[in-house]
Amino acid sequence: MDSARQAEMLANRVRKNFRRLHRDFERQEIGAFRVYDWDVPEIRAAIDWYEGHLVVAEYERAQTRDLPGWLEAMGSAAAAALDVPAARVHLKKRRTRPAAGQRYGRLGRSGERIAVRERGLRFWVNLDDFIDTGLFPDHRDTRARVRGEARGKAVLNLFGYTGSFTCAAAAGGALRSVTVDTSQPYLEWARDNLALNGLAGGDHELVRADVRDYLARPSGRFDICVLDPPSFSTRAGATAFDVQRDHRPLVESALASLAPGGVLYFSTSHQRFEPRLDGLGAEEITRDTAPPDYRRAPHRCFRIVTA
Repeated sequence: MDSARQAEMLANRVRKNFRRLHRDFERQEIGAFRVYDWDVPEIRAAIDWYEGHLVVAEYERAQTRDLPGWLEAMGSAAAAALDVPAARVHLKKRRTRPAAGQRYGRLGRSGERIAVRERGLRFWVNLDDFIDTGLFPDHRDTRARVRGEARGKAVLNLFGYTGSFTCAAAAGGALRSVTVDTSQPYLEWARDNLALNGLAGGDHELVRADVRDYLARPSGRFDICVLDPPSFSTRAGATAFDVQRDHRPLVESALASLAPGGVLYFSTSHQRFEPRLDGLGAEEITRDTAPPDYRRAPHRCFRIVTA
């Protein structure tokens, strides 16, 4: 494998993509976007821009696993192409799901965060300590949809993670919101994101619970529900979750939480997802929610309106 040749190819593509995207995203106050999405088949990586930082993630495979320094060389090439200092390059390796256990553990404990802009909002991200950063830039247009529909509404954010959808709903004038996640650190992160945007307080409830347990008990009727579950979860003490196997009953439970005329946004990043949503009136809106900086659709998204 000719790493030097690949590094040159990568640098050229990153530079070209950045020039195409950066000006328009700056105009929209978008500070996080993808500058390389496995554009060249032999260079299996994704590179994201976060306010002058680069997150360079290799899709691990045998050819590079045994080649010391490959990821570092690609990171250096991308950084040089965009004049990013080495201290602002963050390297990660993504891998396929193991037969048992979690795919990724915690990567570090730096605790360092930076604020990222998104159309008038800001979100805290941590670029080193986890495989994901705390923000999924591919859902910026989905968040814009929720924000545009939230005024005067009650919004339920399931698998709420760090609360970016909650912030979007609150900024859009949601009357109230409930954010559900099993992780207390993520809920605290969500609270920090609300505070960062001047949206803390008010009727924005953060609930630590398993989503399936939460939906099994009466909790009031909502007008909008965001359901973006993990592809797989084997959290200790809970029943294993597989979005392909388990999405239909989960979607039905989420729909039951909505008032008549309520809207469910259901999304998944599972690469081989096959929906089983017949009879629910689901409209696939992936073409409208997948952003232009991703070469392939990073998720599938469906909109369902209750009768």
